[in-house]
Amino acid sequence: MSQVATVPETTGRTGTLAMSGVVDRRSIGVGRYARLLAAALAEEDIAYGLVERRDPVRPAHVHLANSSRSLLRQSRRPGAAFVVTVHDVVPRTRALAPAYRALAYPQVTRLAAAAVVHTAWAADMLVHAAGRPRRLEVIPHPVPPRHVMEGRLAARRALGWPDDRLIAVIPGVIKDVKLVAEALTAGERSPDWQVALAGRLVDPGLAREAHVRGALVLPEPDDLAYERAVVAADCVLCLRSDSVGETNGPLLDALGVGRAVIATRTGSIPEVAGSAVEYCEGTVASLRASLSALADSGTRAEMAAMAAARGASLTWQASAAAHARLFREVLDG
Repeated sequence: MSQVATVPETTGRTGTLAMSGVVDRRSIGVGRYARLLAAALAEEDIAYGLVERRDPVRPAHVHLANSSRSLLRQSRRPGAAFVVTVHDVVPRTRALAPAYRALAYPQVTRLAAAAVVHTAWAADMLVHAAGRPRRLEVIPHPVPPRHVMEGRLAARRALGWPDDRLIAVIPGVIKDVKLVAEALTAGERSPDWQVALAGRLVDPGLAREAHVRGALVLPEPDDLAYERAVVAADCVLCLRSDSVGETNGPLLDALGVGRAVIATRTGSIPEVAGSAVEYCEGTVASLRASLSALADSGTRAEMAAMAAARGASLTWQASAAAHARLFREVLDG
């Protein structure tokens, strides 16, 4: 987040609730989420300014994520009422687990007026990891706003990708739990499809393997190139092993631009996607079968329309309305 604004002292509107959204300046993804939520909350008469530390005398909404761990540094005194959105229930590394248990989870379950998660799957994870909060709300994560308005062909040409192949994109952080090796093998053996990796490659060996297997690689794309990669796709691969948690950024990206999706039934993916995606088992054989099914243009168009409809239901307006109701119930007065 480029800068953190202060909460306005006066709002100038009767009935407006002034509060702070607490998010780490270094947390790019959560910072973007908080800014979009702030804009949508303005339509709900919520003055939501972004800060890095919770003011003990002002109502607050604290964002807890692997990249935004402000609760670990906050005072454990109750102070003014606050709500916590838990974006990542489980810390990224085991080394952080003791800090979460000692500092973050007690505030989520004992001190916060309410806790918010994005899926029922995450709610179950939170109760298992931290205990049951005083109030637990599930508010679905909206799809990201679309900035690239060009079509598939224009996006491909901007990226230098071929026009004459069906392209299946794996977006986001590229790592083994996303079944990249299986996808590369399935793509290599397909007469119709070419796999593309678009994101941060955790293991440099994956890039070498991708090149050997004839896949496209877009490493470390900026926001524009990343969105173009999703727009350029004929389908998006949202594959996870059983070890994944509740994060669904690439899936929401695909739904937001209305692209056909092949996904595994792991984590909260079925809850977020519903019947709007083609499910597979995550094996090479199952992936090849799903890619073969989506090679048919009619089937692909039908799945893309279902994805677009699902994405259209996950709006920032609906999220803001749900947040506003919660904030007024537990923070206002």
